[in-house]
Amino acid sequence: MQSLIQPFNVLLPMLYGMTLICYGIYFNNGNEQAGKCAPNILISALLVHLLYFTARSNFQYFPITNSFDSLSMVAFSIAMIHLIIERTSGEGKTGVFFISIVFVFQASASMFHVTDIRIHELLTNPIFGIHVFLTLVGISALAISAIYGLMYWMLATQIKSHNLGIIYRGMPPLDQLENMGRLSSILGLVSLGFGLIMGHFYAYRVLGTFFPPDLKILINDVAWAFYLLGWAIVKFKNYRGIRMSKLSFWGFLAFAGAIMAANFISTSFHQFN
Repeated sequence: MQSLIQPFNVLLPMLYGMTLICYGIYFNNGNEQAGKCAPNILISALLVHLLYFTARSNFQYFPITNSFDSLSMVAFSIAMIHLIIERTSGEGKTGVFFISIVFVFQASASMFHVTDIRIHELLTNPIFGIHVFLTLVGISALAISAIYGLMYWMLATQIKSHNLGIIYRGMPPLDQLENMGRLSSILGLVSLGFGLIMGHFYAYRVLGTFFPPDLKILINDVAWAFYLLGWAIVKFKNYRGIRMSKLSFWGFLAFAGAIMAANFISTSFHQFN
């Protein structure tokens, strides 16, 4: 399948670009045909993306060997999470925002595609690959939840100020935005939680301990625990509306900041690129 890497690499931005155009038409004028076409093309793009990763890995290693591979994996994760939420909620107009991110990420990854790669030993272990994939999917889902929170915030502000522009015309109702963001946060917490558990299991296999003295691991675990605690408080207190949207947005920024701090201030036994 190695000969298919480059054709897939060219095809992916095209498919995501076509998906973005359909979602853009659907958002702007509510064209139902475009609304039905967009997720179908998106499914095709995701299938091609899976084939690309399969060809890239050559069934020998997890296909994230550099930062552009990571960017492509994040693009895949965002597209997949959006499709799940759209299929669950029946609402696709917000797709124009998420697929625009996917298109930019994948176009950048394809443009700077690296053919001369170095395979770290970690990438050949399936457990480590599952850990990385679930972690990236989890963080992507939490980011989507934060964007839904921002959308809710902006739409509620427009309604309050009676400045009903394109955002008001194209967006789904506030309660639906809130439910979509809540679903995304649940998917993110579950996926990230399992990803971290797989990471600890791998650490035990390699180092003989579930909790190695690694500051990056500690910060990520604590950040996830605080995020989970925040979600539980929101659920228990039944926070909704603007308060919920602001907590979702600022909570993710704090969470992402903790993860970036962990990457900058600490080296890690599982650094591989």
